[in-house]
Amino acid sequence: MSLGSIAFYNTENFFDVIDDPEKFENEYSPEGSRKWTQKRYENKVWKIGSVISELGLKETGNPPLIVGLAEVENDSVLRDLVRSEHLVEHNYGFIHFESRDERGIDNAILYRKDWVKVIHAEPLAFSYLKPPDFIAKDFSRDVLYVQFQLGNHLFHSFVLHLPSRRDLDVNREFRNIILKEIKSKVNEILGSDPEAQIILMGDFNGNPNDVDALEILKSSREKELGIDQLFNPMLEMFPKKGSLKHNGRWILFDQLLFSKSFLDQINHKIRFESAHIYNDRSVQDWDRRFKGSPFRTFAGSKYLGGYSDHFPVFAIINY
Repeated sequence: MSLGSIAFYNTENFFDVIDDPEKFENEYSPEGSRKWTQKRYENKVWKIGSVISELGLKETGNPPLIVGLAEVENDSVLRDLVRSEHLVEHNYGFIHFESRDERGIDNAILYRKDWVKVIHAEPLAFSYLKPPDFIAKDFSRDVLYVQFQLGNHLFHSFVLHLPSRRDLDVNREFRNIILKEIKSKVNEILGSDPEAQIILMGDFNGNPNDVDALEILKSSREKELGIDQLFNPMLEMFPKKGSLKHNGRWILFDQLLFSKSFLDQINHKIRFESAHIYNDRSVQDWDRRFKGSPFRTFAGSKYLGGYSDHFPVFAIINY
């Protein structure tokens, strides 16, 4: 068997410099409030590519087999990313669909074309009637669903970025609607094949111990699972570790969850080995006030020139 890695990275507003009039993202242009220039954009491409190339490298000797991404604007950004200095030699392809998110940031996935084959890909779109009048519709980032083949193994992946917790968490019900739809899709797959290998990865905008997520997804830190439960290794990490900070406290919104068959030690399946938060010194902020936090691109409207306000997460697998 061989070791490989699977990763997820919220890239923090990964926009190109072109102002798209159909999206609320004019601040990310040279004339916009953030002065988003070509030089700043190219710096971001270089930085994100350099981080991806390091995920799981120490453990496996190679960059990730697949990488789920959040907050990516479009195909143009993804093309620049896979052709960037640190990734071009690894022959990554990408999958992306334009969602109806009003800010124009989507989920995407990179995959190493020499190792992984795409069997099927589709976006799962969601809308919600906004309170208090429940007339206007709110849209969120699509969940990206992709079936891959790795060697002789088929696995299913969902890349998600759930609605935020802003404004007294008015999006709680919307998050739960999306989680329920994802779990329904997971149950449908497991109903057809109880040994199906399924990975959920993304920014849940909630910690691993979020009561709603625990109940809806039936997630557990235990490796002895029921057929409809999902293993969440992040439950063991939190609250001691996190992928981003808020008001000085670690939170762990970025997570990877696995179906039961990833823990099978007998059958010849892809096997989960370990999960990690990539918090290398290179991606940390070393300002005294924010020391150890993710080195972000912006703090408010102030340009810092960092990587992202999230640390990436990754898992080691044996296949």
